[in-house]
Amino acid sequence: MMHPDMAGDPARRASPPACTGRPRRTRPKPLHAGVVLAMIIGIASVTSCGIFDKRVDVLLIGDSIMNQAGDYVAAQLHKQPSLADAKVRKEAVNGSGLLTPSIYDWMAKAEALVNETHPKIVVVLFIGNYTDTDLFVSSKGQPIPNLYQQDFFDEWHIQAKRMTEMFQRNGARVDWVLPPPFKGDEGTRRERLMRDTYVALARELPGVGLIDARQALGGPNGEFVWKLPDTGGTEQQVRQGDTVHLTEAGGQLLARQIAFAISPTLADLRRQSASA
Repeated sequence: MMHPDMAGDPARRASPPACTGRPRRTRPKPLHAGVVLAMIIGIASVTSCGIFDKRVDVLLIGDSIMNQAGDYVAAQLHKQPSLADAKVRKEAVNGSGLLTPSIYDWMAKAEALVNETHPKIVVVLFIGNYTDTDLFVSSKGQPIPNLYQQDFFDEWHIQAKRMTEMFQRNGARVDWVLPPPFKGDEGTRRERLMRDTYVALARELPGVGLIDARQALGGPNGEFVWKLPDTGGTEQQVRQGDTVHLTEAGGQLLARQIAFAISPTLADLRRQSASA
C-alpha cells in the first residue's frame, strides 16, 4: 500500500433534503381502494421535496483523504451567493484506489453513481493506495508488484483515463486532485510520479481540470509541512502523525481549495442549466 489509508470512519452517505410544511388535517372519510392509491401517488409526487431526485451539482469520490476533506466542500461553496443551494454528494472509501477492486470496485461503482446523481462536476481524489496481497493484473496481462515503479503509474493512468472518459460520456466536467505533499524522499518520489500521471491525463483529455493539493497543504515551495494557518488564520497542525492523513484543519484547507477551483465553472454550468 502506498500510504496507510485505512483511518477514519467508513464513507458517509448524503442525506436527502428535509421537507418543510404541514399538511392540513381533515376529518377522515371512507375511501375506495383506487382512490386511496391515487392519493398516495399524488402525495408522493407533491410532498417528496426531492426525496426521489438524487441529482447533485458536485459528486466527490475518492479515498480517506477525500473522506477527510469532502464534508467541508459544500460549506465552502455555499459561501458564494450564486452557489448557496449547491448540492454536493461525497462517496469515499478508505484504503481504496484505482487498482484495488477487491477493496472497492470504483470502475463499476463510479458509473452507477454518475447515472444516479447526474452531476455537473465530478471531483476525484486518489493518492495511490495499493495492496501487497491482491495484485492488479495490468492491461498487458502482468501482475503489478507493490513497488510503485513505472508499471504501476502507467496502469493507474489507464484506469484514470477510463474513469474520466466514462464521466465525460455522461455529461460531467471532471477535476482530478493532485496529491498533497508527502514526507521523506520516498514519499516525495511517489507524489511526483502520481502528480505527473494526472498532469499527463489532463493534457491527453480536453476539459479535464486539476486541483493542486500542494497549494492547500504545502509549504512555501510546496514541501511537506506539519502546520499551516487554518481557514480562520490560526496556525494549526494539518497532518496527522502518520504524515499522510489530514487533521480537521487540514481537511478544511483542502476543501477550500477544491471549492475555489470548481466554483467559477459550477456557477457557469448552473446558469446554463437554468436558462436551458
